[in-house]
Amino acid sequence: MEKMNISINPDDLQDIKCESCGGEFFSHSFMIKKLSAFQSPTGKAMMMPLQVFRCDNCGEVINPEV
Repeated sequence: MEKMNISINPDDLQDIKCESCGGEFFSHSFMIKKLSAFQSPTGKAMMMPLQVFRCDNCGEVINPEV
């Protein structure tokens, strides 16, 4: 299978802004979700980290569906 080289100009992309405050800068954060033993592939309850983006200005976690 041949690799495709795609050139994307960042200036052509849409900026994402915080819906709460209009901030444009975000940091990685993690939410921790509990997975029940019934749902877990190991059969034991476990915690799962879920990476999210948090607004640097107001702390709001942005919706991952853009």
